[in-house]
Formats: sequence, C-alpha cells, structure tokens
Amino acid sequence: MASVTKMGKGKQPPRAIDFVDDTDGGKRKRIRIGVTSHDFAEEVCRRVEQLLSAKLLNQGISPATAEWLAGVSDTLHERIAQKGLCQSRQPATKAPLLEDWLTKYTSQRGSDLKPASISRLEQTADRLTDFFGAVTIDEITPDTAADWRAAMIAEKLSEATIRLHTRNAKSMFSAAVDRELIRRNPFAKLKSSSIAAKRERSVTLEETERLIAAAPSLQWRLLIGLARYAGLRVDSESHGLTWQDVDWERRRLRVYAPKTDSTRMVPIVGALLTLLQDAYDAAPDGATEIVTLSRNNLHRGFQVIVKRSGVTEWDDLFQALRRSCESDLAKRHPQHAVSQWIGHSMKVSEQHYLMVGDDLFDAAADDPVMQTRAVTSTQTTSEPIEEPITATTSASLLRAAESAAVSPRIVSQGVAVGLNVLNSDFAECKQKLAACHDLRHAASSCEVDRGGIEPPTPGFSVLCSTD
Repeated sequence: MASVTKMGKGKQPPRAIDFVDDTDGGKRKRIRIGVTSHDFAEEVCRRVEQLLSAKLLNQGISPATAEWLAGVSDTLHERIAQKGLCQSRQPATKAPLLEDWLTKYTSQRGSDLKPASISRLEQTADRLTDFFGAVTIDEITPDTAADWRAAMIAEKLSEATIRLHTRNAKSMFSAAVDRELIRRNPFAKLKSSSIAAKRERSVTLEETERLIAAAPSLQWRLLIGLARYAGLRVDSESHGLTWQDVDWERRRLRVYAPKTDSTRMVPIVGALLTLLQDAYDAAPDGATEIVTLSRNNLHRGFQVIVKRSGVTEWDDLFQALRRSCESDLAKRHPQHAVSQWIGHSMKVSEQHYLMVGDDLFDAAADDPVMQTRAVTSTQTTSEPIEEPITATTSASLLRAAESAAVSPRIVSQGVAVGLNVLNSDFAECKQKLAACHDLRHAASSCEVDRGGIEPPTPGFSVLCSTD
C-alpha cells in the first residue's frame, strides 16, 4: 500500500508518496512530488499503487495508467522510474519533417490500400503540408490541428469531406505515435466519424423508364438498368461484368466488387432481364464484356440523358439509382438478403441507403387498421365509445347526470360498469339507471358511515360507501 506523506508543516507543505516495494526485499521507498494539491497527491498515490501491483504480479499496466504516466512531467516521471516502477524516458527521437513523414506513410500503405484510398491520403497530405508548411510532426499541437480543420470549414467544404481528411490525418499521426516519433496524436479529438448520406432523392420506377427511353444507345440503357434494377456500383462493378457472370436459367448475376474485394450474387428482375437479353442479342460473336461503354465522362453523359428525359435532376447520379434500388427491394424482401444483394452490411444500409419515400407515408396514412371512427359530442348513437375516456369526458357525464336528476355518485359507479351505456342519450340513460334510484333515496334519508379508504365526494353532504 502507498500513502501520502506531508514533509513539513504549514498550509501547503511538500508532499511525498511512501510505499513498500516487496519486489526489492521489502524496502520502504519515497517519491517526492513537491508542493501540490491534496487531490493531485491522492491521484499520484493511486497510480503508484497500480504500478507497484503490476510490477509485483509481473503484468502490464492498464491503458489508463499508461496514459497518465505518459502525461506527467519529465521530473516526476524520472522520480517514479528511479524507484523501479517504470522505465526511464529515452531521449526523444528527432521527429521528421511533416512532408517527409507523410510521403513515407503513404508510400508504405500502397501495399495494403487500393489506389483510390492512396489518392485520398495524398490529397489529405497536400492539405496538411499546405497549411502547416515546413514543420516537424511534433510541432503540430491540438490547437493548430483544430485550426487546420476550421480552415477547411472556411473553404466551405462539405462536412463529409472534412471528416474524411480528418480521419486520414488521425491515421497518419496515429502511426507516428505507434512508432514513438511523437507522444500524442494532435488530431485525436477532432470529429471524424462518417455521417449519414443525404437521402432526399429517390428515383422512381416510372422515372427510370423515362431515363431508359431517353438513353441514346442500348449500352446506356443497360448501364442505367444495372444501377437501378440490380443496385450495381458504376463503374467499378458494372464494367467488370462478363457474359459468363449471367445465370440465365436461375436468373442470377455474379458481381465482383473491387471496393470490398468480394463476389456476390444478385437477382435479375424482369426489367433487367429484358435489357440483358437485348444486349446479348446485339453483342458481336465472341464478346465477353457486358458493358462496353467507356469509363470516361459517364457522369457527364448521364446528365445529358437526365435533361433529355425531363426528370428532375439530382446530384449523386448513379449513387441515387443504387440507393433507390435497395429501398425498393427492402419493401418486399428481408433486409439481410437485400444488404447481401447490394453488397454491404445492414448497418451501412440503414445509415446510408434506405429511404422512406412518399409511398410509405401514403400507405401509413391509409392503413385500414388505424382507421377508427372519431366520436364527437353531437353523436347520439348507442354504439360503444371508441375513444378513451378522459377526465373531461367524465366531468361532462357528471354534469349531464345532475341535470337529468341522476345522482352523480351513481354515475361515478357507472363509469366502471356501464360507460358504453352512458354514451347514449340521457333519456335512455335514466331508464337504465332507474334500478339505482332507491339507493339514492335511501342515502338521502340516513347517514352512511365512510367505508374503506374512499374519500368523501366534494360538494356532497351524504357520505356513501362502496361496501
């Protein structure tokens, strides 16, 4: 056990941590921590106990203790190390220049990342070097890192783009921490998690037919169909298809996804089957590729088709087709199957793809299960009350009963046993409650003791009991 010891008198005497090191023959040792607050001394004492316990059990220290130890001053750290509770801090390795480190990092990630990911890392590296200039990586602080993010906001970049660059910066500097080039990641606390995509635009089946009709060639019609009816990524998945990937008998399409380096099977719906059959009939002998359109300028060509069709334009052209496909499939099939067909997890489907369209709102509004007849105060039907009885409803019944010369007390009893009866006209109500009038006359001619735990009825001199 460790304890805090005051080394002198006065309001703020120097303090020290005393403990017995059983791993060193039971020697009593002391770590001086100087003039400090009681709370800080207690924190040091607790951390020393954890370090001592880890040393005694020959175990590693907890991440929280390691983080605390990394954050203390060099002086206190050295005093703890002198007592054998941790390793002395080695002389700091000279941190490399920012540009040199980013170049080294991106070049070494080339073996495990796809070219598109490397390209995005290089874009982030350019932004970092343009903002910070010729500095070493240990000169970047959390404050200047936050300034870098704020500068991207000032450029009016989208939040998704800003978070992407922040994520990349975190990865680059986290690797520097792992290699002990720096002690802390200055970008660690900046927001970088991905955000849900804006799913405001759904391309309906009717609009899809108009797009296909406005397409200038069979290949363009097929490409639109693959994106909207099968949910393929354009162009990474669509342009990799071959005729051997088409299972005509079982109506399935084998799709290879370079993004995830995986293969999946996609059902071929009727509209897509027609387009595939037309493309197959028009293909020259020996052709292997299904989509032969050039990958260049696909978005520009699709924008022309959208304008020609008269369909309202939208931003994320092919992505919206893929998203609309999944939303339509999810209305009719289990989500786990739809996510597998589209080629991502159910979590990604929920966060980035599934949309609640106008058709779902209309279907909910017209749901026959929810169509109940509202009961108004002017109704005189004897049908059962369909809306819940509220305090206002009960008060109205009591006032009406009083005008009809029926005891409100009896009406209160009737709320429990005859609410449906009380909803009818009060002439009929008096008739059905005539059997209770004797009780009312008897109660007016004699004093009835209060029974049970029932409180007296406000405004009435006669006390009635439910017993």
